[in-house]
Amino acid sequence: MIRGKTLKNKEMKYNSIKVYEAQIVEDEDYYVTLIHVCNQCRTTPEMIIKMVNEGILNPTGKGKEEWRFSISSIDTVLTVQRLQNDLNVNLAGAALAIQLLEKVKKLEILIEMK
Repeated sequence: MIRGKTLKNKEMKYNSIKVYEAQIVEDEDYYVTLIHVCNQCRTTPEMIIKMVNEGILNPTGKGKEEWRFSISSIDTVLTVQRLQNDLNVNLAGAALAIQLLEKVKKLEILIEMK
């Protein structure tokens, strides 16, 4: 997965050769539920709720039952988990690290454009 974009693969078979066709799709076009994020990241709804309260994740929808997360939220949760497990960072520290990583990526894009 490319940050901000998701690759959708379609396998096509021609004789004994497999050909893969990829299509880049904006993450904002696809949303997943709280339960889907929990299943993909092997975490609890309570932990995702804490990440939302900390400002790490920004779901759409009014209540927890209506929340929808962008596909890139899964990457964000996995990054937070790595920060917590590998570096023993708390959620506030993880929120700061995520913000800084996003700023670095934006700066890298600006540099590439010049």
